[in-house]
Amino acid sequence: VGEIPEPDPPVVPGAPLTGHRGTIYLIAYSPDGRTLASAGEDHTVRLWDMRDRRRPAPLGALTGADAAVRSVAWSPDGRLLAAGGAATEIRLWNVTDPRRPERYGTALSGHTGLVHSVAFSPDGTVLASGSSDDTVRLWNVADPRRPSGIGSPLTGHTGPIWSVAFNSAGTMLAAASADSTASLWDVTAPGYPSQIGEPLAGSSGEMYALGFSPDGRTLATGSGDSKVRLWSI
Repeated sequence: VGEIPEPDPPVVPGAPLTGHRGTIYLIAYSPDGRTLASAGEDHTVRLWDMRDRRRPAPLGALTGADAAVRSVAWSPDGRLLAAGGAATEIRLWNVTDPRRPERYGTALSGHTGLVHSVAFSPDGTVLASGSSDDTVRLWNVADPRRPSGIGSPLTGHTGPIWSVAFNSAGTMLAAASADSTASLWDVTAPGYPSQIGEPLAGSSGEMYALGFSPDGRTLATGSGDSKVRLWSI
């Protein structure tokens, strides 16, 4: 059996993308990989044309936030962008044409703390958000012109929610918290979510990140104790 060749070292293909003023908290590629979104301390989300990665081009800034933007997510079809942050509200943007983004007028309000994470369901009709108010909220965004909250907040954690994620089927939601645990929720019927089992514990540090495997059978969590843990779901 031949040896597996070492991968080539990473190469910076061009100059850094500039324009933000202050810390950049999160970046996310659109599903088709043609556009990059960056969320910043300067109250903006910036969009970048990445079709030629050697010559990426700015597409403009999404403005209107009253505070730093900490979280951003693309809908699965790439037509909608959600952004949340220190203003406690979540904004939705029509980015069908990223050169001419259009902000939908109604902000999603209900959290009482900074919004650390947002995630779309696989069908793009539900948005989940995690906040420093220790709760997760679900939102109906099937019609982004008329978004609305779904049911009551998901509670039980005793610390900020750092990360939320749906499984690939859209039937389960996971939330990672500063209380060193992660929780699982059955969201088959988003209006009637139910917690699955006891919180996933064992970390000696805050749980900051999580993600499902593509087949939905494994959840990975990352925490402040320098460990990644795998959970059979």
